[in-house]
Amino acid sequence: MIRLGICTSIDHAPILREIGYDYLELNMTQVAQMSEAAYAGLRAAVQSSPLPVEAMNSMIPAEYPLCGPEGTGERVRAYLQTAFSRAQALGVQVVVFGSGGARRLPEGMTQAQGYAYLAAYLALAGRMAQDYGLSIAIEPLRAQECNILHHVAEAQYLASRVGLPNVGALADLYHMMSGGEDCTAVERGILHAHIAERVQRAYPRQGDGSEPEYEAFFRALHAGGYAGRVSIEGNCGDFAADARAAYALLNTYR
Repeated sequence: MIRLGICTSIDHAPILREIGYDYLELNMTQVAQMSEAAYAGLRAAVQSSPLPVEAMNSMIPAEYPLCGPEGTGERVRAYLQTAFSRAQALGVQVVVFGSGGARRLPEGMTQAQGYAYLAAYLALAGRMAQDYGLSIAIEPLRAQECNILHHVAEAQYLASRVGLPNVGALADLYHMMSGGEDCTAVERGILHAHIAERVQRAYPRQGDGSEPEYEAFFRALHAGGYAGRVSIEGNCGDFAADARAAYALLNTYR
């Protein structure tokens, strides 16, 4: 059965457990940049949490430009070592590589050159992640958020180019709907998934107008034998109410 989670803070774990969710997804950049004291507090909170932290997003911040030689340099390596070691200690299993600011193509660089740099970065990150028992899910982002890697097929291509068993593609239904991408793209090679409503990027709920897409998305995931995680990544007003409404709907599909 597909596991359901939300990209949110550890403070929300009790209410999510009560509702029926399976895990939380935290922000890796925030965790990696915490002071030792703040990280110790987070680790204590995770250890006593009623839900596990199984995933992290926002792998690396924009201050580490990846489409260039520095993308595999010592500064990036040092950041990843801290980030991955902390993620492992928190029980994380999959890390999402969206990071549109970090992977943005600089002016004058071609898509082919960008893919070569991103493949080199992911080969480095993938090998380092293996040492910490982590997988990396490459997230396509809509064109408004980044100027490279917009579709699931491109993430799948990049993962195949890297050629590591712990590096795969992520399917984010919000980005897919924004780019007019068909859900059949997720019938193979998916390592992790995100979901949100089409217009406001809100938490899914019955009657929000995106239900046909939710159903098609889960149907395609099932067709590909996917039994991993789907995290809600979006906007909410009343967290508890919106999380309940989302679970009530998504639980019918998984």
